[in-house]
Amino acid sequence: MNRRIAATTAFALTLTAGALLTPHQARGATGSTTSGNGWKLQAPRITHIDTRPWSIAFHDATSRSKLTPYLKNTAAELTTLLGVKVTVTTRIVPTKVGTCPPSHTIAVRWISKPDPNHPNRSFAGACSLRGAAYSGYAYINSDYWAPGRRFRESQRMNVIWHETAHTIGVTHPATCPKDSTGRKPLMCDVDTWNSLSTRRYSTFEKTAFRHLRANRIYYPPTQP
Repeated sequence: MNRRIAATTAFALTLTAGALLTPHQARGATGSTTSGNGWKLQAPRITHIDTRPWSIAFHDATSRSKLTPYLKNTAAELTTLLGVKVTVTTRIVPTKVGTCPPSHTIAVRWISKPDPNHPNRSFAGACSLRGAAYSGYAYINSDYWAPGRRFRESQRMNVIWHETAHTIGVTHPATCPKDSTGRKPLMCDVDTWNSLSTRRYSTFEKTAFRHLRANRIYYPPTQP
């Protein structure tokens, strides 16, 4: 299959990294919507998601041990909000930046300073097949658990939620408004790791997930 890596996006503690996207891309196929108030898909490379079941795997046993409790929460939330079944497995799927994991797999690695040039970052990448999110990987910075760093569990969880959304094709929104409860998008690229404490996707991500799935109907049946 002709798979390719979509934009690789990064979530830093300073959150200065951006996605390689076409600015203000609003539509994919005729009728599909790929951005809106407080949310954005990685269009034009990713406009929808393959709706067959997805699984979360791990680079190694350490990653599996450290991250399974967090990712079980993430998988359950994605299954509910995205409408696509996502499960956490015990599978070991070694990751390599720029290489697509197997189909419908999100491979996750727990590692210190995954980006040596930006030691406080975690990051993720999404793979696409003819506009559909197909698989992805996430590198979670283990330094967030290091003694003396004083990260709260809510901050660690927010990073994991954020990066996992990148793996299925959601990126940083063009604007970061507040919803009716005063919450900003979790996918904002400025300080959200520190300011949010809910461990849940906001209404803005829920909208992105809804379109990620709904956009599927605008593509021929032969496409993912």
